[in-house]
Amino acid sequence: MNNRFKSLCDFLGIIMTRDRYGSGRTIVSVRFLPFNWMISIVGIVLVWGLIFDSWFSLEKTERAAVETFGKFSYEIETPGGLHAKIPFIQTVHKVPTEVRHRWELGFRTKDKNDYYDVPEESTMLTRGEQVGSFEWIFQYTIKRVYSWLYVVKDPERVLDKVSQGTMRLIVGKTFLDDVLTTQKYEVQESNRRLFQQYCNLIKLDVEINEVQLQDCDLPNDAVKAAYNDVMSAENRRNAQKEKADGYALEVIKAAQGDSAQIIKEAMSYQSERVNRAKGEFERFMGLFEEYKKDPVTTENKLWYEAKQEVYSKASKKTVIENQGILNLKKYE
Repeated sequence: MNNRFKSLCDFLGIIMTRDRYGSGRTIVSVRFLPFNWMISIVGIVLVWGLIFDSWFSLEKTERAAVETFGKFSYEIETPGGLHAKIPFIQTVHKVPTEVRHRWELGFRTKDKNDYYDVPEESTMLTRGEQVGSFEWIFQYTIKRVYSWLYVVKDPERVLDKVSQGTMRLIVGKTFLDDVLTTQKYEVQESNRRLFQQYCNLIKLDVEINEVQLQDCDLPNDAVKAAYNDVMSAENRRNAQKEKADGYALEVIKAAQGDSAQIIKEAMSYQSERVNRAKGEFERFMGLFEEYKKDPVTTENKLWYEAKQEVYSKASKKTVIENQGILNLKKYE
């Protein structure tokens, strides 16, 4: 061991001698040999690389892309485990692919219970030219390492811009009241589907797991106050409209009842007149038949019946004959 150590010291130009005055100390002097030192350093680096840079490990949620001299070589598609590589020549880029990544838009979280708004992202124009403030998150999973690292430059920024674009497109087709009330889920799901379509179009191999609206509101207090006034007026208008519709329905029902009664009376009157006309017609035809059989008798009969009807309705009866006027009132 001493000989090997002495040989190494001689190779590096390190000279160790004893103190000539008998103090027992070892005097070390160095004679710099550049070539020998360079060989030693290269050897140490090679040994270090062989021991520590020839292997790498992946977590259970990670996959990796291996580059040779800075150029993509292959992708390790099996998450987790220990893998080998060529030291100093190959580099490894690890990507978490088995987890859901969360991205915030319209706001940023400072800590667990605190956040701040980002108005340039959250303020949007809705259908009907109304302005709203929308904060949302989206979650995504990376499906292929190659697509994430090499197909799209700065994929997180691309996802950020695409999500903003799709959200503005969907919100711009929807009324603000609908987003605030009944169509929140439809807006989220429409945005997720459109977001996924754009990612597929640009060959960014990720899965958009979820788009979730966190807060939908008006952009500032002044707009909120004006909006509340508008909504209050709208509610009053709807109440008045419902009241007017109820009154109109009541009047229409009453008119329909009166109309039905009038129609019923008219139909009854029509039936009575028709029946009476039929009776008169039948009576006339009977008289006509009697007249054809005995015209004189029938004519006298009709004459006396007519006089009887007229006399029965008169309050004062006077008979005019050739010899004079006879007042029949005193004979009643």
